[in-house]
Amino acid sequence: MQTNLKFNAVLLNLYRNGNDSVSWHSDKIDRSGSNPIIASVTFGETRMFRLRHKFRKDVLQLEIPLYHGSFLIMAGKTNSFWEHAVPKTSKEVLPRINLTFRRGIR
Repeated sequence: MQTNLKFNAVLLNLYRNGNDSVSWHSDKIDRSGSNPIIASVTFGETRMFRLRHKFRKDVLQLEIPLYHGSFLIMAGKTNSFWEHAVPKTSKEVLPRINLTFRRGIR
């Protein structure tokens, strides 16, 4: 997939099994600007990616299955108004690698 976006940093996360997870958070804006563009590519086992609104509890959580080869972009005000997580799962799952690309401020 081609986006014509330019990134200068990548994070590699290994999820060995269902016990590995990432808790609810928004990405730090001091490193990537106030409205960062973050692109994510998944390899391996499918895991659920969840989004919840930071301020409005009446807005339903979103759950997005990230399959092998999935490409996800978060941009605009996403980081300002939403938190995201990859929760633990009790299902037996194989390893997953996630590459997260961003543009850091120098």
